[in-house]
Amino acid sequence: MLGSKMQRSSHGSMKSSLSLRSSSKSFQAKMDKMSEHLYDIVKSGSMVKRAQNKKRFTPVNYKHRWFELTKRTFCYYDVENVERRRERGRINLKGVRLVEEATVSGEGGDPFAPDGYPFQVGYCETTSTTAAQQQAAEQQHLGEGQHLVGRAVPQYTLYVIANSAKERSEWIRAIRQVCEDSNTPKSYRYHPGLWSGKKWSCCKGQARSTFGCRAAAHWREANNNPSNGSSPAQNSTRSISPNNSTTNSQFSLQHNSSGSLGGSGVGCVGVGGGIAVGVSGVGAGLNSSNGVGGGGGNCTPTSLQPQSSLTTFKQSPTLLNGNGVLLDANMPGGIPTPGTPNSKAKDNSHFVKLVVALYPFKAIEGGDLSLEKNAEYEVIDDSQEHWWKVKDAVGNVGYIPSNYVKPKALLGLERYEWYVGDMSRQRAESLLKQGDKEGCFVVRKSSTKGLYTLSLHTKVPQSHVKHYHIKQNARGEYYLSEKHCCETIPDLINYHRHNSGGLACRLKSSPCDRPVPPTAGLSHDKWEIHPMELMLMEELGSGQFGVVRRGKWRGSIDTAVKMMKEGTMSEDDFIEEAKVMTKLQHPNLVQLYGVCSKHRPIYIVTEYMKHGSLLNYLRRHENTLIGNMGLLLDMCIQVSKGMAYLERHNYIHRDLAARNCLVGSENVVKVADFGLARYVLDDQYTSSGGTKFPIKWAPPEVLNYTRFSSKSDVWAYGVLMWEIFTCGKMPYGRLKNTEVVERVQRGIILEKPKSCAKEIYEVMKKCWSHGPEERPSFRVLKEQLALVAQTLTD
Repeated sequence: MLGSKMQRSSHGSMKSSLSLRSSSKSFQAKMDKMSEHLYDIVKSGSMVKRAQNKKRFTPVNYKHRWFELTKRTFCYYDVENVERRRERGRINLKGVRLVEEATVSGEGGDPFAPDGYPFQVGYCETTSTTAAQQQAAEQQHLGEGQHLVGRAVPQYTLYVIANSAKERSEWIRAIRQVCEDSNTPKSYRYHPGLWSGKKWSCCKGQARSTFGCRAAAHWREANNNPSNGSSPAQNSTRSISPNNSTTNSQFSLQHNSSGSLGGSGVGCVGVGGGIAVGVSGVGAGLNSSNGVGGGGGNCTPTSLQPQSSLTTFKQSPTLLNGNGVLLDANMPGGIPTPGTPNSKAKDNSHFVKLVVALYPFKAIEGGDLSLEKNAEYEVIDDSQEHWWKVKDAVGNVGYIPSNYVKPKALLGLERYEWYVGDMSRQRAESLLKQGDKEGCFVVRKSSTKGLYTLSLHTKVPQSHVKHYHIKQNARGEYYLSEKHCCETIPDLINYHRHNSGGLACRLKSSPCDRPVPPTAGLSHDKWEIHPMELMLMEELGSGQFGVVRRGKWRGSIDTAVKMMKEGTMSEDDFIEEAKVMTKLQHPNLVQLYGVCSKHRPIYIVTEYMKHGSLLNYLRRHENTLIGNMGLLLDMCIQVSKGMAYLERHNYIHRDLAARNCLVGSENVVKVADFGLARYVLDDQYTSSGGTKFPIKWAPPEVLNYTRFSSKSDVWAYGVLMWEIFTCGKMPYGRLKNTEVVERVQRGIILEKPKSCAKEIYEVMKKCWSHGPEERPSFRVLKEQLALVAQTLTD
């Protein structure tokens, strides 16, 4: 009995102890999570995340997330109005194995990937695994008698799409810097491309477990050399071109006369579940044909040397450490090939970034280089955002506009005349109706994210445009009619050129003579324009700034020239601002080419928009536009895209209104005169306190405290939407400015336009929320309106 009681007591105390221990662990876990934010947030921001698909049959999708990097974790959250919401996932930085640029679109990639600048974080969740266990697991991957060269791909890969190349570089460096303190990374390998379900897009390896085809950068070295820190070219396969700012996620390989792979370190291509490895030290001579000794790597690209199994190499004592891990000479412990100084590395073949011209470009200024459409060019210097230095096939070198080319590795449907990218349904209809040709067609990104749409003009039974979603079956084939499936979209288009196959008619031609985009400035590093270079033509209009005339720069490029009235603006301040404004570039912003500031009056030279101001366009075409809600909504969406770009670059417009937007060919709407309101000297823009702003487009915080922000632009955008849906009516009618101020302060908003759907008016009202923090961002507005457009057109 006593023993039984003691046993029960013992069991009870054990249960109590276990319960306490469990409770303690739970409490500790909660405390750990709560104390996470005791650590400083190293970096945060909104980017797009690709689904990780840890489960086999989960769909691939892309979603905006709010990312936070702390000293312990890399977390991502739901995001609303650029604010963090519920946590969706986190990566323990102790498990991170590599951080590199990635290629998610282009040939073999994901055709539904959004535009942006992707990078990848490779990590393992089982951080308790010892180095020996990890190595043993990876060695087992190779099989008996084969040597481990580098490490396998990490357990999971998170793909993130940044908003700019600069932002991507900053994130990569920040994550590496934090990981450097807690991790001792080995020579992990990675795939710069995507797994498509059948093969890797980068090396065509046909097994998901295929070893990475590229060696990851060593964090400490990458962080000590910031210019190279974000480029996969700076992995153990280091670029030795004169300019190391190029991005290897977009590289193709160039060979020397011996067929050796250029660059230093490791050249590796994964194919059919295996890899072919060439080993060399930094600066090693590439004239060796044995592939290993003497520092030569005779590694051949996939397309030239297919492999069906792993290629093994004898262990090189100078290049492999005791763990069988490949060492780069630039890494700690790496040994350069004897007798081959690093300084001679530049004489060898090297990785190059190849781009393809999407548009022709005629060089006029000295130092620029002409582009021929569809021709390839080698990038020498892409350190500037808008103008790159390139070399053509015959060796000519010069600057070209970066928005006229696309990296060859990322080139997808852009190479085809019939692809128009982000063009909306309404603009596609307008474009196809202009030619009035049977069978005229375009392929565009659908309003449904991740899909493409074929828009086709037909005259049966009467002239109209039909829209067909391009779908995919379970095998990844594309089709418009399930009976006719093709492996690629170009194959599908080619099929329907010869067979209607369920369409209203055969595909015959795509619209020709489409306009080329404007360049950021008229030439590389040129913002000051000499008046003698401009031929002034007819007057386009006049306003508070002065007269606007059409012009031609050097007889070739159409421009609009604002001839500023003397005394209408603070000239010196504006000239400084103009230098910055020429570098802002977006399809829905009127491009500022430059200024003539050496004489008076000052000329402001911008892109020419043939249909003039949006306000006048709305009033001229009221009879045809007032019933076309889809087209009016598309105008609003275009403006929101331009403003989202300004918002992302922390630029405030201060005078957003229909009069300051312009309409070009193909119904393109662009925001103009951004930032100019600060320099205007005009009573219409001046409050009683002397501050300059347009009263009828101003929110309460501007009227009361002159507090300008991106959210004050959002208020003005709501008024602009009202202008669009009333086809150019004056907000608040004939009320005086003082009466408008009183109404706004009392919370009285503009009434719903008759031609406006309830869903659209709800978005307008959000823009007119009294508190700036209650108003949505332009990025959110853009997405909300796109969703409304989708529901209204379905």
